[in-house]
Amino acid sequence: MGVYKRANTYWINYMADGKLCRESVGRDKRLAEQVLYTRRLAIVEGKFFPQRNRSSIPFREMADMYWKLHAKQMPSAQVTKYQLIMLSDFFDNTPLDRITIPDILQYLNGVKERASAATANRHHNTLRAIFNRAIEWEKLNGPNPAAKVKQFRIENSRTRFLEIGDITRLLAACDTQIQPIVSFAILTGMRRGEILNLRWEHLDLTNGIIHVLKTKSGEPREIPLAPDLAVILADLRKGDGGPVFNMDSRLLNTRFSKALMLAGITDFRFHDLRHTFASHFVMRTNDLPTLQKLLGHKSPRMTQRYAHLSKGHLQVEMQVFAAGFSQIFHNQVNPMVGDAQKETADRDGLPSKNDALKSWSGRRESNPHLNLGKVAYYHCTTPALLPVKYSACIF
Repeated sequence: MGVYKRANTYWINYMADGKLCRESVGRDKRLAEQVLYTRRLAIVEGKFFPQRNRSSIPFREMADMYWKLHAKQMPSAQVTKYQLIMLSDFFDNTPLDRITIPDILQYLNGVKERASAATANRHHNTLRAIFNRAIEWEKLNGPNPAAKVKQFRIENSRTRFLEIGDITRLLAACDTQIQPIVSFAILTGMRRGEILNLRWEHLDLTNGIIHVLKTKSGEPREIPLAPDLAVILADLRKGDGGPVFNMDSRLLNTRFSKALMLAGITDFRFHDLRHTFASHFVMRTNDLPTLQKLLGHKSPRMTQRYAHLSKGHLQVEMQVFAAGFSQIFHNQVNPMVGDAQKETADRDGLPSKNDALKSWSGRRESNPHLNLGKVAYYHCTTPALLPVKYSACIF
């Protein structure tokens, strides 16, 4: 029995060095017969090398192995499982070493047409990881074909966020089960998966700290607990353990979509609540480094997308810089200005250093790293730019 069919795949049998060898070829019987002839001819001519010519396992089998041994334990397991189902349906039982670059491009182009370039790139990452594990686990003898495929270029310019009035309408439209979850997203900037994976033991209510352990980057982070959020959690708490929110992502998406419709909000996703938090935070604090830590961005480049929302940020920074030279240039710009005019100008200009320091002495004690000169300048010249608790502005 040199060629036989099992399920939807043709297999071949042949003897080499006294051992029975089996290979899966695919769905084409004629191709299986050609491969069998090639193997037998190589054996006769002494050119057969089992390790080099051995066919790899079918893709579906490798995808199942990848899920059980690796992906199942990852934070993004739910998304990866859906991707593996789509990949397995497309590549089916095709041996790994027979999957070509055109095959991969055909699959990725289909995903891009149905969804987006970003989604196709995520499927590409999963496919590339499967081949890498196959090579590592000695299930594939050869290069990774997915590694040679370039990802789609995407414009990650979407920064959709809600204004205060929109937030008020949205929260009013949410039912009692998802309103705490939506509030949590607005007041922390946490991702949907991070929120739904949160457990009571991850919350330090005494010190007001949220410990985010399962993150996209794989690195845990800490988020200070906003006062309004502490009140919401106090109403929810029924014990010391277990998940904070008992809801799966599909049900959350369904109810969130209904709330958006009732609130009259269009072109908005749950992930945009993260943009809402970040946008309001930077508009009130001008503090991009702190925002980077709160969002868990590895690179400042990801956080820079919110830089343009900082009202007058660059102008204020330049004014703070120039304030140190104002007295020098003020005395030199117009020598014809009289003493009385200079006194008026001095009185209407920057506040005295002592007054500024006194005004902010309390804040200095609470935050020893505070730049007193800069804060005093903000306080006396641009009070609208003072950092405020964003939670108080939203609720």
